[in-house]
Amino acid sequence: MSERAFIRYQGVEKAFGEHAVLRGVDLEVKEGETVVVLGGSGTGKSVLLKHTIGLLRPDAGQVWVEDEEVCSLGERGLSEIRKKVAMVFQAGALFDSMTVFENVAYALREHTDMSESEVGERVTEVLAQVEMPGVEELMPVELSGGMRKRVALARALALKPRALLYDEPTTGLDPLTGHAINTLIRNLQKSLKVTSIVVTHDILSARMIADRIAWLRDGRMAFVGTLAEAASSGHEELRRFLETGGGIGESRRP
Repeated sequence: MSERAFIRYQGVEKAFGEHAVLRGVDLEVKEGETVVVLGGSGTGKSVLLKHTIGLLRPDAGQVWVEDEEVCSLGERGLSEIRKKVAMVFQAGALFDSMTVFENVAYALREHTDMSESEVGERVTEVLAQVEMPGVEELMPVELSGGMRKRVALARALALKPRALLYDEPTTGLDPLTGHAINTLIRNLQKSLKVTSIVVTHDILSARMIADRIAWLRDGRMAFVGTLAEAASSGHEELRRFLETGGGIGESRRP
């Protein structure tokens, strides 16, 4: 893992009407690192992710991907950012009228000059990476929740992004399927060296995949560090949050 920050949030503020969600978020995510953003419901975790690729613009502050300030970019610039940083949405956001193949191939056809044979090879490759071979002709309605998550991840991987954003990747999954998704996230970080930000309520997920955790409270990062550091931080509310979700201490990552 590099010491160089790949994604940076500096003083990010966002309000919806009179409801202030982000009140000055500061966070750096290093190249090749997995940061898990924790916090209660409605604290702005998913809102923060959307700022990273320009789906939302901050009321104040800056968001940086490498050396580019995202908030100042137009649509062409944002398109380039979204090739570098892919988002895996909570419900998958697959196109229901398209087959798995067409879903995964969509960005390749839109943003590259690859031939159809090359597109087919890449689709096969990324479906194998998420352990979903042979499902190209299935429709999204034929997929289980876990399968939809994997296909959504395959689609995100298609353009070989350097960073992945995961919005609640284990929500709605049974424990075994959730564990399999966490293992996949961890293995992809190892094999592809991608930078990852994972928004979740799942403390067991955090223990399994996080290099560091970031605790979002009252619109700011109240704590950023390892799980072991959280255990000795003296931040009582964070300790209670982690203990309720399955304990704190050293990560279980091998």
